[in-house]
Amino acid sequence: MNQTLEKTPHDALEIRQLRAYIDDLMTAGIQPARIAVESGVSTRNLKAWINETGGETVIPPLLKWKAEVQQAAMQSGGFVMTPTAAKIIRAFDRARQPQGKVFHLHGEDTDELGIALIYGASGVGKTEVAEWYREQHRQTREVGSWPVVVVRCTGREQNQVALYSAILDSMSDAVTWRHHHKNKLDAVIARIPQGGIIIFDEAQLLSARRLDELRFFPDQCGIAIALMGNLTGYKELVDLKITQIMSRVGGARVVVDAPCEGDVDALLEAWEIHGRLIRESAVMIGTQDGGLRMLSKTVHAARLLAKAKGKTIDHNLFIAAAVSVGAW
Repeated sequence: MNQTLEKTPHDALEIRQLRAYIDDLMTAGIQPARIAVESGVSTRNLKAWINETGGETVIPPLLKWKAEVQQAAMQSGGFVMTPTAAKIIRAFDRARQPQGKVFHLHGEDTDELGIALIYGASGVGKTEVAEWYREQHRQTREVGSWPVVVVRCTGREQNQVALYSAILDSMSDAVTWRHHHKNKLDAVIARIPQGGIIIFDEAQLLSARRLDELRFFPDQCGIAIALMGNLTGYKELVDLKITQIMSRVGGARVVVDAPCEGDVDALLEAWEIHGRLIRESAVMIGTQDGGLRMLSKTVHAARLLAKAKGKTIDHNLFIAAAVSVGAW
């Protein structure tokens, strides 16, 4: 039996929370090998600990890694790795995996990449995940290279030129770069390396023709694409029957009707909000359409009320905050 669990009740709770955290990530498709690499432990020992057959030495580095992830999340605008967020990130990663070679008559061969579909109810955190994913890759990118680009569609992308302009406008240093290329497509390809990804947020605003044309990037340029939008947009995409898109998705598909309880629990833990009654109320708020956004507003209001009253957040104060922001 793991003696670390027997030290103090606090330690036991910490280990249970760690197990739940790892389990949520694995349920969302994050493989033990990736967790092992990021935390600096061996995959063999990690799997043994997960299966409760040993591997207790992984606990300290896993706890340190979990704290670092949460600290990085706090520095990234409050991003929290919820189960839904982990599924979305996994879809991005899978779309970027090579699916075959494309042979060009002139120039080097390129890898054929995939397409990710991320559609869901409002407030599940799609945009926040995409922006976090971009920032993680921005920190290690080479100057002049954008491995992850997030394009916020507006409905004004009515032709190819407008669409390519929107992609370039999403790169903060690409304005002067345009002048070095004959056309905007060349500028886009020059800025995004092979294996990169372009994430189109609010993709339901793109026409069927524009969506179909986007296949050029994963098919010919070695650049993956991800389409993100609401559930209505997903139904419309399915109804369009663009076979070339749907057949390229594979496992890189996330369709979320509403946030899950695991999302709520991850946020409450990150916010250090505790209590059975509070959790029950938070789940009622958070698992609705747009619920995580309302839950975030509720917690913000609860903290302000608690500070004004000089007390900690209890269930009554939590409900009062929910009422004040229209979540209850």
